[in-house]
Amino acid sequence: MGKGELAPKVEAIYQAVIQLYAEGADLNNLTVAEITAKAGIGKGTAYDYFANKEEMIAGALFYEMKKSCQSLSEYFKREKDLYGKIYALLSQIEKKLAGTGCFFRTLHLMMDHSAMSDTMRKMIRGREKDEILLDDLLRIMIEDELSGTEVLPEDKEYLVLNTISNIICFAMSQYDMANVMCLDNETIKQKICRGVCWEVERLKETKAQ
Repeated sequence: MGKGELAPKVEAIYQAVIQLYAEGADLNNLTVAEITAKAGIGKGTAYDYFANKEEMIAGALFYEMKKSCQSLSEYFKREKDLYGKIYALLSQIEKKLAGTGCFFRTLHLMMDHSAMSDTMRKMIRGREKDEILLDDLLRIMIEDELSGTEVLPEDKEYLVLNTISNIICFAMSQYDMANVMCLDNETIKQKICRGVCWEVERLKETKAQ
């Protein structure tokens, strides 16, 4: 197999997890037996590739996140300015959330303190340099926008974290807050884009003084 390619049975496990989640399964209560049955492989065979259930589920979500971010990167590359890039990202995330919601589930999982979360964080820390995630995409965008401006590394990281927090808030608005939000998706996306651009311009103006 080439670099980045999955063993067929690993891919089957990952697809089974994603499909089960799309069908409404609670990932915290999902069993190895349910996953392997969906994947069409023996339970014992799964342990040839994974140490435990957490590795199966976190691995599936991590793999799906990497694929999503690779897809997102293609969309923002088509845009010339920061506003357009952020808007393109939000629009694609909106579409993905309307599907399985794995993108948001992975973000949410990274913020709790479960064994699955620990496994996910280890995967993220150990990822290859060419495995691009959301923070990498945003860092590229911010650095491109600040090109030629001398800013501290912590200022760049703040802008990345600020943008991530806005994206998470947008994702949350598609779920629990959907019935109480007084703003429609288009308005929210526009406000987030303007807010991120304002933060970047404010920093550039500060450094220019």
